Amino acid sequence: MSKKLDGHVVLITGAARGLGRGTAIRLAQEGATVIAADLSACDDTIAAISSVVPGHRGRGVSLDVVDAKAFDAVVAGIVEEFGRLDVLVNNAGIVQTMEAVADTPDSSYDRIFDVNVRGTFNGCRAAARVMREARRGAIVNFGSWYGKQGFAHFGLYCASKAAVIRLTESLALELAPHGIRANSICPGNMATDMHWKALKDEAELRGITFEEMDRIVKDSIPLGRQGTADDIASTVIFLASTDGAYLTGQAINVNGGILFS
Repeated sequence: MSKKLDGHVVLITGAARGLGRGTAIRLAQEGATVIAADLSACDDTIAAISSVVPGHRGRGVSLDVVDAKAFDAVVAGIVEEFGRLDVLVNNAGIVQTMEAVADTPDSSYDRIFDVNVRGTFNGCRAAARVMREARRGAIVNFGSWYGKQGFAHFGLYCASKAAVIRLTESLALELAPHGIRANSICPGNMATDMHWKALKDEAELRGITFEEMDRIVKDSIPLGRQGTADDIASTVIFLASTDGAYLTGQAINVNGGILFS
C-alpha cells in the first residue's frame, strides 16, 4: 500500500526530542527519507526510526538553526546527497522564562527571537531557494496558539510566534506561483518537557502546586488533555502530502479546542 510521503525527502529541525522526534518517526513511517536536525546529531531519533522503519536511508545532522550559513550548508548537502528536498519542517523553538515585559533583559529578547524567528527564517530562505528552482515542495513552520493572542509574562514568546505566522503567510504568497505551499501549525498545550517546565514556572508564580496547575490547564481544554506528538505529526503529514494540496498560508490550530481563531 502506498504511503503518503513515499519518495519524499524531509528535513525536520528540533528533532532530538519532544514533538520533533515524534514527528520525525511518523514521517519516516509514511515513507519519507528523514533528515533529523538539532543541536545534537539526533542519533537517538534516527535509531528510533530505524527500529520501526528498517532500511531507512535518512540520517541525523547537527545544526544550530540560528546560523544561516550552517542551515544553507545542511540544505545543500541534502540536495547533493538525495537530489531533492521536498519538505521542510521548522520545528525548532524555545519558550521563555516567565517574566513581565518591564523586567525582561535584552538577553532574553535576543535568545527567543534568534531561535524562534531567525531560525525559522533561515530555514524558510534556504529551502525556498531550492524548492523554487525545483517548482515543488512544502514548508511547515511551527507557530503556537500563543502567537494568536497575548499572555501575561510570555510577551516575547507570543511576539516571536506571531512573527512566524506572519512570515509563513508572506512566504505562501511568494511561493504559490512556483507550486510550493507554506503553512504553520499552532499547537496548544502539548505534553512535552517544554510545556511541563512552563507549568512549573507558572505554578511557582501563582504559589500553587504543579499538580494544581496541571489540573487548571486540563480543565481549560475542551478535549480535556494535553496534545501529543502524534496529534502534531498527523497534521504535519497532512500539510506535507497531497492531502493538503489546496492549503497554503494557513495557521492550523492543533489545540484541543482551547482557541478557535
